[in-house]
Amino acid sequence: MKKISLIGIVITSVLIFSSVCTASDKIVLATGEWPPYTSEKMEGYGFFTEIVSAVFKEAGLEIEYKFYPWLRCEDAIQKGRAFAAFPYMINEDRKAKYDFSDPLANSTGRFFYLKKNIKSDVVWETFEDLKNYKIGGTAGYWYEKAFKDAGIELDLAVSDELGMKKLHGGRFDLLATDELVGWDLIKTLFPTEIDNFAIVSTPLNNDQLRLMVSRTYPDAQAITEKVNQAIKRIKDKGIYSEILKKYNVSEEI
Repeated sequence: MKKISLIGIVITSVLIFSSVCTASDKIVLATGEWPPYTSEKMEGYGFFTEIVSAVFKEAGLEIEYKFYPWLRCEDAIQKGRAFAAFPYMINEDRKAKYDFSDPLANSTGRFFYLKKNIKSDVVWETFEDLKNYKIGGTAGYWYEKAFKDAGIELDLAVSDELGMKKLHGGRFDLLATDELVGWDLIKTLFPTEIDNFAIVSTPLNNDQLRLMVSRTYPDAQAITEKVNQAIKRIKDKGIYSEILKKYNVSEEI
């Protein structure tokens, strides 16, 4: 009986160890709520996340998604608890701390406004041209420093959703946000008022979104190389285009 019990314990220990090893083999990816790019509430977790899933499947790598608040996403990759966080743009501050994959999607920043408050398109070339407008945005976004340098104080919200609600409530004239994110919020929050909103024709920015990669995660460089090769292959195979068509998103990168 003692021998049988000992064998049972050994087998159980091996199985537990095996399951732990299997789980640890999955590459951890951190992301948050930014529909339609990524959202735990969407089918496929949003079009950007679906692209990421296709890339890692093509690369033959198993993944596990962790949905966190955005500050926690960055903390996870900084401490090596996740291989990458997404979607992120490259800037000088981030380049000093992280690596990046090849681009996976385009992001166009826009100023949204209510037609009843602004009767014609806003013409601007530099941020200084916008000093006569009250402008809202989201805390922590790249443009915060740019506006500050131009001497423009922003009305900052903790999320894009709250920012859109404040624009609707007349708290400011213009809201800075990603174009796809802005229209998605309007359709969700104010479905009967879509025609009341408009965007400024001159974009706030045009940039590329990528995986922001940890420098402390095991084998991060080798994984990134596999990921970049897989990005090219899913584009060559038409997988990338099919995902964008599914979500009615332009393929401009």
